[in-house]
Amino acid sequence: KRLDDNAHLLTVAHDFLKCLYEKILNGEGMVVLSDAEGIIILAMGSSGSASAPELGTDWREKTVGTNAVGTCLLLKQPIQIWAEEHYCQFNHLWYCSGAPIFAPDGKLLGCLNVSGTSESVHAHTLGMVIGVADAIEKQLRINQVAADNQKIIRQQLKILEIISDGVLIVEPTGNISHVNQKALQLLQTSKVEILHKPLKNIIPSGIEIQELFHSQKMLHDLEINMGLPERRKNCFILTALTKNAQGIPESIIISFKPAKKAHAPVNKVTGFKGRYSFEHMIGKSIIFQQVIHQGKLAASNNLHVLLTGESGTGKDLMARAIHEASDRSQGPFIAINCGALPQGLVESELFGFEGGAFTGSKKEGNPGKFELADGGTIYLDEIGEMPLDVQVALLRVIQEKCITRIGGNKPKQIDIRIIAATNKNLEEEVLNKRFRRDLYYRLNVISICMPSLSERSEDLGLLIDDILERLKWQTGKTDLFIDEDAMHLLKAYHWPGNIRELENVLDRAVCVCDGQTITPRELPNCLLQNEVQLAPDLTLMKQNEIVVIMDVLAETKGNVKQTAERLG
Repeated sequence: KRLDDNAHLLTVAHDFLKCLYEKILNGEGMVVLSDAEGIIILAMGSSGSASAPELGTDWREKTVGTNAVGTCLLLKQPIQIWAEEHYCQFNHLWYCSGAPIFAPDGKLLGCLNVSGTSESVHAHTLGMVIGVADAIEKQLRINQVAADNQKIIRQQLKILEIISDGVLIVEPTGNISHVNQKALQLLQTSKVEILHKPLKNIIPSGIEIQELFHSQKMLHDLEINMGLPERRKNCFILTALTKNAQGIPESIIISFKPAKKAHAPVNKVTGFKGRYSFEHMIGKSIIFQQVIHQGKLAASNNLHVLLTGESGTGKDLMARAIHEASDRSQGPFIAINCGALPQGLVESELFGFEGGAFTGSKKEGNPGKFELADGGTIYLDEIGEMPLDVQVALLRVIQEKCITRIGGNKPKQIDIRIIAATNKNLEEEVLNKRFRRDLYYRLNVISICMPSLSERSEDLGLLIDDILERLKWQTGKTDLFIDEDAMHLLKAYHWPGNIRELENVLDRAVCVCDGQTITPRELPNCLLQNEVQLAPDLTLMKQNEIVVIMDVLAETKGNVKQTAERLG
């Protein structure tokens, strides 16, 4: 049991004692190791006719009197006992040099002792024993650090398994070196499929891992499509960089969760809704491709952009695509609806406030949207709704490139790009003195007018297909189909609400559709009423008949047989 209790000390000390005996003492003398109580647990060698003591021999001072082992342990310091200094007469022929061995926490573990005939003692023997004891203590500390590190690693691995986010660890080679169980669950895969494989296999675009290692700029709340083919899903990701002792990047940790779970808190804090690119913008019409070209040109520089066009034409999508294609893509994208900002709190929302700036304000203050957008892009939607006094403050931010929190007096430099959007005619607003002329010119550096859906009617089929693909995934109705009559109604409609209205109509149609086929029955009345156009040369009676037929047709959701039966 004593050997078991001191197993770690024995393991560490054995090679040191062997080296001491064979290479330093040249096989002359005895090397002894005791535990903290003075009981011999390791011994080797001999001197003259005397052999090393047997294991279990008691060398405590209270047992055999003054001796290097027992007295060293009692005093807890190195000591050399020579000849007659020993209490027992049979030890007068020997010298003994002992040094204590302490654990990393300071606990006394035992004593290292070297013995030989009294005439063979050397002036440096005790120093040699002290040096070997120190070496043993250093190795014990190294082992303790290694054991602590292994414990930390085990704890971290266990943490990785119990957290609710998926975690990937990527090496500088771009290969995945570790994946937690939650990541496998979210990605619907196994370790065999992704471990030690390139990250590109599950994130084919959107992240350049080598660029992250090079720039050391990490990603925060970035929405990206990830997973193996046929199993991809939108997730929010965070990245963190680990470095070695020399400060060289050694791995990138990627934490991710499904976008569905992360949208609400992220939108609340930053207004960030997702990552979009020009590839997400659907359309092949000439007018739309011209707009895409203008957007790509805007992304290639750092000038402010003004997006105009009717509601629902995709101005927010264009703003995000410009941001993602620009050199600011790794920075934040902060979206603000200027028309939805609380009256009286517009400036504090945009520029932030210091603690105690007004009654009820946070003690530590709060950064504004412009401050949060530092290093990235701020998107000012419905800029035409911004109050005139706030327009003055915005103009000052653009000119001076700094903000001052409400209640503060220290301006803070910010690096932002502004993309503004409106469905109003700002030139008319300027003439009517509802929008500042100087601010209009500051924002209208690059102007992009988003075409209405009626101006790009040839894109309608592509947009319908794209929306249906999304709805198939969301609803599980994998065989969704629009019949010929319903498609005719969709293409004949003028879509005053543009793409947003188209999405809402199809969302509703899929929701109320009992099966997999969308018919006129599932479409709103406005599309059915749009189908009948009255000729101007019809008599009043004929026009009235057509109106009655049109109303009944709308009530029966386009069912011609039911309409005929009702009208007789």
